[in-house]
Amino acid sequence: MKKTALLLGFLGCLGAFTVNAQKVSKNVPAKKPVAVEVAKPNPTIFSIGNDSVLKDEFLRQLNKNRKDKTPPTEKEIRDYLDLYVNFKLKVKEAITMSLDTNPAFNSELAGYRKQLAAPYLNDKKVTEGLMQEAYERMKLEVNASHILINVEPNASPKDTLAAWNKISDLRKRILKGESFDSLALKYSDDPSAKKNYGKLGWFTVFQMVYPFENVAYKTDKGQTSMPFRTQFGYHIMRVNDGRPARGEVKVQHIMVRTGGGSNSETISNAGERMNAAYKDFQAGTSFDTLVEKYSQDDASKANKGMMNWIASLSGYPDEFKDVCFSLKPNEVSKPFMTDYGWHMVKFVEYRPLGEYKDVQDVIKNKVTRDVRSEGSKTAVIVRVKKENNYKEYTANVNEFTAKLDTNFMKATWAFDEKKMGKKPLFTIGNKTYTAVDFGQYLEANQDVHQKENSVMVAKNHFTTWSNEKCLVYEESILETKYPEFNNIMTEYHDGILLFDLTDKKVWGKAINDTAGLEEFYNGRKTKYMWKERVHYQTFNCLDAKTKAATIKMFNSGKSEADVFKKMTKKLPNAIMAKDAKAEKTDATGAKLWDAKGVVDITDPDANKFYYVLGIIPAEPKTLKEAKGLVTSDYQEFLMEAWVKELRAKYPVTVNEPELLNLTR
Repeated sequence: MKKTALLLGFLGCLGAFTVNAQKVSKNVPAKKPVAVEVAKPNPTIFSIGNDSVLKDEFLRQLNKNRKDKTPPTEKEIRDYLDLYVNFKLKVKEAITMSLDTNPAFNSELAGYRKQLAAPYLNDKKVTEGLMQEAYERMKLEVNASHILINVEPNASPKDTLAAWNKISDLRKRILKGESFDSLALKYSDDPSAKKNYGKLGWFTVFQMVYPFENVAYKTDKGQTSMPFRTQFGYHIMRVNDGRPARGEVKVQHIMVRTGGGSNSETISNAGERMNAAYKDFQAGTSFDTLVEKYSQDDASKANKGMMNWIASLSGYPDEFKDVCFSLKPNEVSKPFMTDYGWHMVKFVEYRPLGEYKDVQDVIKNKVTRDVRSEGSKTAVIVRVKKENNYKEYTANVNEFTAKLDTNFMKATWAFDEKKMGKKPLFTIGNKTYTAVDFGQYLEANQDVHQKENSVMVAKNHFTTWSNEKCLVYEESILETKYPEFNNIMTEYHDGILLFDLTDKKVWGKAINDTAGLEEFYNGRKTKYMWKERVHYQTFNCLDAKTKAATIKMFNSGKSEADVFKKMTKKLPNAIMAKDAKAEKTDATGAKLWDAKGVVDITDPDANKFYYVLGIIPAEPKTLKEAKGLVTSDYQEFLMEAWVKELRAKYPVTVNEPELLNLTR
């Protein structure tokens, strides 16, 4: 039994939680009474020792998987009461045994908590907006060129300004008529520009860094963008073209290899081979046959030339993809060439970009792993700071960063409290973070910087660190802030404890306690019975002649030993027999039930026959034969005994009046 399956079975379906904050008007008349929300009664339903289970908890668990929204019947309540009391007894025992202090338990619970907390630390509306934006961009492919002027993210204001001026000057020259390609070749710090003149080819969403993608989708065709910054530096971009997304295509493929850098003779010979294939196709030869005869693409040849789905922006050569996407249903291309050789392809199937609902899970996964997800996180950080009275001591931060020495830029800096002090840098809620906390963080996260400004580097670190701490603070108060989160965490806490202890007391014991299992079986053998069974042997013979001779010997009254001795004298494996027993409900058992001796039933395996030995009376199954059922029953026996022991150990008190009130 898998732990996750058990936990999910107990916890039920976890939905998305929405917390609504009520707004209070500031303009309340002085004498108007203020409505006070009175807490609903939440009486005890039952208690185990000093531990009480309240009405809200009991009803929440009872109703979790009830489809009927009417009040539960008394029978439903009492049936569930019995189950829930047993559950709580086991949790009580686990805590008494201090299993909740086990490091492995706490580590596992922390892992679940991290997963459950994730939705609370992202802004759902922002994430959904980013997903919709990404889907709309998936519908369009962009072709663009760019020029890059490198500048480090933490560069000094002087270096940053120099890079800005340089990229701005290049844009002015382009607008006056100079060639974008020539300027990219000469000035771009992107190494690939020396070969491609800054041309990036076709791309779509998620294939460029997010700031670059944003500019690409917001710049009109033929226009040069304003300078913009990414982690690489400053860019200007020219959008060369745009086209609707081409989706995916599946083709059959024939290839005659040439290889990169092939001489003209090799290319010519390969072309002649492909032309011969094309002539055979025009003469009526099937494409499958042509693949087998001509193709040198080992990857697809074994599958009759069938290739995997080809995406518009996959890594295949552009000329290859252009031909594939140009084909109509069942159309076959003329021979064409790429750097890999000569090709001929046949259209098989096409699928366009799916509807949003079909691809939203894929998009969500990409968005959450992409830098654009910072937008969602930033929205949460802004909210958290506002809700928890975030206060930054800017003067203290400036004082701290000004004291950093040159070792910090060499990644050899060590925090010195005497030099750096321990003044507060920011507060959030009831938590204060000081220069000591930040200093320790910087010491652990420093890196070598050459052209950057130490103050800028440190302040960027401070922003990252303080934002992380705000999220940590928010995560730390989720149980008190969101009742739903607290409920789920309690359920996971109890569920994991229940699993670990039940495995020890019941499931694992039933499997590993072989002596106990055997004793349990011996006391209940008659529960695990075979009905009457036909006892027979299946004989498999080498050939029809051997089969006929074997049947003849049996029919003449020869014993099995005599038959085997005679028939296997020259060839040991001439005949083989397999002993079997079957109840009448079995298909073979039904055929042989009223027969005796040799039974030669027409069978796809013509060299097989049966020999019926007789009917065996009903008898107990062996432990090996019934082990699955016995183990299951033994687990149930152990569970009942354990619950009985727990009920004797911990007194259970039921509040009968409140229990009956649940039906109203």
